[in-house]
Parts: sequence; structure tokens; C-alpha cells
Amino acid sequence: MGIRFDGLSTGINTSALIDSLIALERKPLVLIQDRQAGLEREQGLFQELNTHLLALRDAALAVDNKNPLLTGPTLEEEFLAYKASSSNESIVTATVEGSASPGSVQVQVDALAQVARRFSDGFADATTAIATSGQTLSIDFGGTQPIDITIGAGGASLTDLRDLINSAPNNAGEIRADIFFDGSEHRLIVAGTAPGAANDITLTTDIDGAGGPGSPFLDPTVTQQAASDARIQLLGLAVTRPSNTLTDVIPGVTLELHAVHGAEPPTTIDVARDDAAVEKKLQDLVDAYNTVREFTNAQSVFNADTGTAGPLSGDFTLRLIQQRIPSLLFDQFTFSGNPFTSLGELGLRFDRDGLLSLDRVVLQSALDTDALAVRQLLAGDGTTDGIATRLARDLEPIIRTGDGTLASRGDGLQRQIDSLQETVDRFERRLVQREELLVRRFAAMETLVSRLQAQGGFFSAASGSATNGQR
Repeated sequence: MGIRFDGLSTGINTSALIDSLIALERKPLVLIQDRQAGLEREQGLFQELNTHLLALRDAALAVDNKNPLLTGPTLEEEFLAYKASSSNESIVTATVEGSASPGSVQVQVDALAQVARRFSDGFADATTAIATSGQTLSIDFGGTQPIDITIGAGGASLTDLRDLINSAPNNAGEIRADIFFDGSEHRLIVAGTAPGAANDITLTTDIDGAGGPGSPFLDPTVTQQAASDARIQLLGLAVTRPSNTLTDVIPGVTLELHAVHGAEPPTTIDVARDDAAVEKKLQDLVDAYNTVREFTNAQSVFNADTGTAGPLSGDFTLRLIQQRIPSLLFDQFTFSGNPFTSLGELGLRFDRDGLLSLDRVVLQSALDTDALAVRQLLAGDGTTDGIATRLARDLEPIIRTGDGTLASRGDGLQRQIDSLQETVDRFERRLVQREELLVRRFAAMETLVSRLQAQGGFFSAASGSATNGQR
């Protein structure tokens, strides 16, 4: 934009006049920009709808007992949840980690798995050298290579030995060395970090103990703890494991051993159906559906008070979604020998606004009647889809990234937005050129008026001189 000189000769506010003219010529551009903003809002709403539908699809997948691609059954139970309890949690606790089966079993813990510990002789302090140059210390801990240490010049104290062990190249955290002070003596403690007999420690050294040459470095008066396996009795069978966390003795159940039973009676582990967890999964499905329903209604409803319709009112894609999803959930599904045919029989019911609710009493009754039949109604029988599987499968082409219905709709809106932006850019360039032209023309007018005013002044002066001469 050129430099403006407002009314130097004419007294006209040329800047205001130019701005008014440009504002007038900008009106069509404002309409284009409003249309562009409307398309961007529409695009954002479809993106939000896609997010809500993704959540609904995921809630359906969480109860359909199918793999994420819906090509076959899942490896673990999804719908029927289970929980485990222990009659003596101070000795053993149990949690369900995967596909479990209801039932009870008694467990007796005879021994806990423990790590190996080796205790050095007691020394007066931890910083005075106790090992001389050339002496060695080797720790075999069941790894691929033992930890071999050779004492360098200047010898080594207990603290030095600790640091050499912890920083040894062959020690990848399997061995931990520490200094223990009992109030009068310092000891080096070498311990494994993994329990189990396979991780026992053998410590060999020619370093002398506190008794001087020939005395043992490992304290003979202290019981050197060997690494050992956990031992339990389950179903009358003896079981050993290298850890106190047992994940493979009861399918789908993890046992944590905390103490041995001794004189205590065996602990009973009960696995039962977790109806609260089942209910939550269905409530999540209900909530996800209601979010979609409320969102689509808000975008399409007509407001009688304001006389305006929702921003997506009349949109074909939105109407398709509003009609298709409820019809899926209203459908009847029949499986041989299954007493349930609809969501209503599981306690999921629509109100007059089209929103779902879950009746916990009805659901509990259905689960107690036949929990496997409830699962089948949602998941299907392997050849025919159940309600949840059908819902997830039908939502996939709508929400699929790249070529899904909503993705394609978003791409179409983006093309319109981009096209309008090109129009806006061209219009803006023309307005800039137009404004520069107006500035030049008004500047030329000011220059012309200034010249005319100068000429007028000259003729007025000349006329006055001639009149005076005649007198």
C-alpha cells in the first residue's frame, strides 16, 4: 500500500474514503470467508463424530470376544470377567490375569523362593585395604560368564570390592554388592537379584579374612544363604518354581507367595465370575452409544425458539448414522439353544428419546440364568455375528482411516475449503492492487489540486498588480 497524504490540498480524508471503498468491495470476500468458516466447523463436527464412533466401536470390541480385525475369536476372554480371592492373604494372594475358569483350589506353601547371599568376614572398617595387588575374586551366579576381579596396585578395601563388583563388565544387574555395618564390624554382602536355585552364587577368592593369612574371606560363623526355588502343594502335587510369582500353575490366575504355611492350614483360592466388571463393560457400551446419540441429535435438531436448525441438519451422512446404529441394536438375534434374543432381555433398553439405559437387576438375572448365552448373544456363535460384533463390523467402514465414510467426507470438505482459500487469496491480491490504485489516484488528485491552487494564487497576485498600476 502506498503512502497516504490525507487532504493536504483538498481537505478530504482520503484514507477514510479509500477504506470505505475497499470495505465495500470486500463484502463478497466476507461471504466467501463465512462459507469457508462454516465448512471448517462442519469438518470439525465430523471429526468429533468420528471420535465418538471410534469409542463406540471400541466398547463393542471389548465385549465381543473377537480379535481386533474381527476375523476370529480372541485369545483371551473379553466379556466374562473373573476375580480371585484367597482365604489367607498373608500367605498367598491371587489375581486373575487372563482367561480363568470358576472354581476353588487349595494351595500349601512349603518354601519361598529366595536369592543367594554371601557374607564376608567382619572387618574393623570398610576403607582400609584388605586385599593386595594380584589377588582375585570370582563370582559364578549362573550367568553366561562369571564376574572375575583382579586386585590392582594399591590393594582394595571392602568399599573398593563393592564398587568393583557392581561395575564389573559381566554384571548386568544380576549381582548386587553392599556394605553392612552391625555396629562393630563391616561386612561385604554379595547377593543375587533373581531368586531360584539356578541363580545360586559361588564366590571364590584368595583374599584373606579378618583373621589374617589363611583365614577364610567368607564368614564361617554366618549361614551363607543359598538361592532356592519356591515349593508349593497344589491338587496333591508338589510344584516348584524359581519365583514367588506363579503365573502358570492355575490357568489365568497369578499367585503371589508371601510366607510358608507351617502349621497353618492350606489356603483356598476361589475364582468366581466378576459381575461388577461385566456390568461396567456393558455400561461403557451404553455410555458410548448415548454420547453418539446426543451428539447427532444436537447437530440435527430444530430449535423452535430460535428458528434455527443444527449445523448438520439434513446431512445425508448424519441421517444414515442416526438410522443405522439404533437399528443394529434393536435387531433380534436367534442362536440355537439360547434363551436370549435381544439387548432388552439383558437389561439394555431404549427410552423415548432413543437413549440406552442398563437395568442391573435384569442383567444379573440373565447372567445367573446363563452367562454363556449372554456372551453368545453379544459375540455370536462363530458363524453368525452377535449384537456387539455386528455393531463393531458395521461401524468399521464408517470410521476407517483413509477410505471410511467420515474420512472421505472430511476429505471432500477439505477440498472445498482449499478451493475457497484459493479464491480468498486471489480476492485479497485484487483488493491490495485496488487499494494501491486508489491511493495513487487520490495522490494524483491532491497533486493536481495543489497545482491548480498555486496557479490560482499566481493569477490573483498578477491581477492585483495590474489594478494597482492603472491607478
